[in-house]
Amino acid sequence: MTTHQPPFSAGSGRVFDAVKEEQLTQAEALYNRFNSFGATGVMTVKHCRTIPPVVVELGELVGVIYRSDRGQQGQKLTYIHRMDDPPRLVSNVEGTQLYIVGGSYRVTAQGIEG
Repeated sequence: MTTHQPPFSAGSGRVFDAVKEEQLTQAEALYNRFNSFGATGVMTVKHCRTIPPVVVELGELVGVIYRSDRGQQGQKLTYIHRMDDPPRLVSNVEGTQLYIVGGSYRVTAQGIEG
């Protein structure tokens, strides 16, 4: 298990106080498997962590396109993944936040699968 230094430790009184050490370790392990190298840092994102009770369905998310340096640190490539069992793409009622709901995809060492 990796020991995280402040601000990552649970008792630091900082951003990650609500995050369990186990979750940080799990996130770090998934990042390492997916990218084939370790994370250089952690950033915080202020956002609502729950999907609102009322959303607007936009359609099926049949694929994802993203850019990452996974597998080749510092050399970003564009990846395209088609979804076998497409999740739904929905937004909040204001139309300012997107959510992915359902589907049967997984993030693995091979990439986004499913």
